[in-house]
Amino acid sequence: MRTEERSPTMAEAQLAAIAERLPASELDRTPEVTAITDWIVRQGLLRVDFGTLLEGFCERMVEIGVPIWRGYVSARTLHPTVRGTGCSWRAGEGTQKELYIHEEVGSEDYLRSPFRHMLGRRQLRMRLRLAEMTAVEFPVVERLRREGGTDYLAHIVGFGVDGQLSAKNTGVLASWTTKDPRGFSSRDLALLDHMTPRLALALSARLGYEITVNLLDTYVGPEAGRRILDGEIRRGMLQVISAVIFYADLRGFTSIADNHGRHEMVAMLNDYFDCAVPVVAAHGGQVLKFLGDGLLATFPLDNDCAAAACEGALDAAAEALSCVRELNAGRTADRRPVMDLDIVLHLGELVYGNVGSADRLDFTVIGPAVNEAARIEALCAQHSLNLLVSEAFARAATRSADRLVSIGRFMLRGVRSAQSIYTLDGL
Repeated sequence: MRTEERSPTMAEAQLAAIAERLPASELDRTPEVTAITDWIVRQGLLRVDFGTLLEGFCERMVEIGVPIWRGYVSARTLHPTVRGTGCSWRAGEGTQKELYIHEEVGSEDYLRSPFRHMLGRRQLRMRLRLAEMTAVEFPVVERLRREGGTDYLAHIVGFGVDGQLSAKNTGVLASWTTKDPRGFSSRDLALLDHMTPRLALALSARLGYEITVNLLDTYVGPEAGRRILDGEIRRGMLQVISAVIFYADLRGFTSIADNHGRHEMVAMLNDYFDCAVPVVAAHGGQVLKFLGDGLLATFPLDNDCAAAACEGALDAAAEALSCVRELNAGRTADRRPVMDLDIVLHLGELVYGNVGSADRLDFTVIGPAVNEAARIEALCAQHSLNLLVSEAFARAATRSADRLVSIGRFMLRGVRSAQSIYTLDGL
C-alpha cells in the first residue's frame, strides 16, 4: 500500500503552496493534479470497478499530501433487489464492497445518514470538524470519530440527462475522512472539491455498464445479455444450439385469476416462480423468458455432454416440484388458492437469436423442439403428472436412466410419429 506516514516531499510542499494560492478552477494546471486527472480518465474509459477506482484515487491523493484515512463512494443502481452499490477504502486495509437492498431504506443507519440529511436539504457539500465535536448526530460518522477521525467531508455529485440534472437523485455520494490531528487543510479541501466530480464521472461510466448488465440479466438472462452486449442485436442474427428445454406452466392459473384481484395474482405468480427460477440457475440452466403463467429455460449442452445437462435439468425439476408441494401445503393451511406446476424436459436443436420487427426485437429460442415441448405439456393434466420427459431427453439422460419410467407412447399434434413419454420414478 502507499499510505505509510512520511514527511512531505518537495513536490508535495510545492503543490501545497500553489494550492493555497490558486482557485480550484486552476488546480488542473499543476502537474500532480493533471496526472491524477489523466489517470481517472483512463480508468473511466476502461470502466474499472468501484473498488479499483476508489483505491487508486485515494492512494494517489495521499501521495500528493491529502491525508485521506477513509474514502467512500456509492450510487443508486437499477436492480430488482439491490437499491445501490458502494465501496469504502481505508488506509492500510484496502477496499470493501457494499450492497444496499431495497428493504434497507427504513434502517436506522439510512434514516440517520449524512447523505439522507443532505438530500433532504438539497445540500451538495458538508464538512464536519470531528476533532472539535463530542458527538455526531449521524451514527456512521460518529463511529468514524470514535475510531480517531478528525475531519469529515461529504459531496453529492448529481447526474443529469440532456444538460439537466435528474429529478430522481441519481449521482454519486462521496465522503472523505482523515485522522490528521490538524484535519483537512484549505488546500486539501480545495483538492477534494476539485477532484471528486472527476472521480464521479469515471464512476458513472462503470455504473452505466453495471446497470446495463443488471437489466439484461433481469429481463433476458445472463447468456442472452452477454450476446446482446457483444453486438448480436441485428434482426436475423441467429445461432443454432443444442440444449435441454425446460418448459413449465402453472395449471389452473386462468380459472383462479378470474376470481381473485390482480395484486394477489401477481404475488401468487411470484411465489411459484420463486420455486423454479433459483433451482434452474443453481443447476446450470438459464431462464429465457416468462410466458404469462409459465416459463422457458434452457440447459446448454457444453462440450456435447448431454448426460450432465439432462441430470442438472432433472434435478432442477424435482427440486422445483418439491418446493411447490411445500408452498401448496402452506397456502392450503391458510385457505388460499393453490396451483400445480407442470414441467416438460425435452432435448433438441434450437434457433437462438433476434426475432421481431425492425425496431422491436426479442432475443429468444424458436424451433420444432420448443413446439414439441409445449405439445407434451398438454399431457400433464390428462395423466395427472407434474413432470414429463421426452423420448429424446430420455435417450440422452444416460446418468439418470434408472430414475425414469415410461407412461406410454403418444402422438403429438404436428409431430409425424408417436414417441415414448417418461416421468420421474416415485414423483
